[in-house]
Amino acid sequence: MPPVTDGRFGAELRRLRMSAGLSLRQLAPRVLSSRGHLHDLEMGRRQPSTELAARLDDVLESGGFLSGMLHPAPAPRDPERLTYVAQHPRRVDPATLDALAEMLAAYRRLEDTLGSTPLLPAIRTQLDLVATLVAETSGALRSQVVDLAAQWAQFGGWLYAASDRRRLAGRWYGTALEWGTEAGNADMIATALSMRGHLAWSERRSGPLIGLSAAALRQPASPGVRAIAAQQEARGHALVGEADAVASLLDQAVELNEAAGQAPDREPPWIYFHSADYLAMQRGLAYRLLGRDAQAIEYLRLGLAGLPAESAGAAWTGPYLLRLAAALADTGEVAEALSIYERVQKLGHATRTVSLIDQAEAAVRTLSARRSQTR
Repeated sequence: MPPVTDGRFGAELRRLRMSAGLSLRQLAPRVLSSRGHLHDLEMGRRQPSTELAARLDDVLESGGFLSGMLHPAPAPRDPERLTYVAQHPRRVDPATLDALAEMLAAYRRLEDTLGSTPLLPAIRTQLDLVATLVAETSGALRSQVVDLAAQWAQFGGWLYAASDRRRLAGRWYGTALEWGTEAGNADMIATALSMRGHLAWSERRSGPLIGLSAAALRQPASPGVRAIAAQQEARGHALVGEADAVASLLDQAVELNEAAGQAPDREPPWIYFHSADYLAMQRGLAYRLLGRDAQAIEYLRLGLAGLPAESAGAAWTGPYLLRLAAALADTGEVAEALSIYERVQKLGHATRTVSLIDQAEAAVRTLSARRSQTR
């Protein structure tokens, strides 16, 4: 992390603290820090950690503002152009679309390390912009505008879903589906259907999970996009105990993933995270749902160990770690399970993913109570 030298973080921390009516002595224990350390932060003499910034955001209710200062939003290549187009949306041109595409790629990578919540304020601005462009653009450039806007909408939906704001996630996934359909982008259509299915997965609604994933799999999309749909449908069948369907769909996902590897240029940029290791993690989830804990542990470990360094600390890996820890606990590997739960809590704080923190803490309490009862 680059050093904080301009004093802006400290100034904003002091402003937020005073607005909350807290002294340094009152704030320190709430964020697991010391009064002296916080004073040094406000004076610009120390550099905040990602974890401490996240805790400060939580206590001061700043919506990820302080965390965002540690990871500035990607700067557009031509900010004056974007400002001009925001004021004159009917004058959008190919160079503006290139700048927006570059920003989207940078935001995707940033989300892997920072998490979803700190990005939302900046993403809302970009979503407003692309929505305006879609509303105002006509003529030869419209198809390109709508296609790029669909990608922004899909990413916005994912950020809202990862921040446990499912209603807004569903809205933006629906918008991505609408714009992707207008643009004729089969990859986006399939992705939006899959992501709507993913919302059903988060609520354990097997019917729409299976149905939407199957609909995505039927699209004439890239092999990688269809592989994601196939493994997700497999998890839906695992929820209802249909082991044969699970095995068939997981095997199909592997075949599609191999096909994707043979033609990587055919794959859309938003599935950069997809790999054989990712599929191993999905197989682990499915086996966990089927009660095959030994196999679940094997494949979850395999997939997590194979992730690239830039993905290993991403918030989206948290649910896989939680399932691994639960399987370990159920097979008697309590010490390792507790270690993984602690790792998930740190990951949740670092990425401001409250659901991960809550789930890990609840699991630790349950596991500790179980151990006490058996003594």
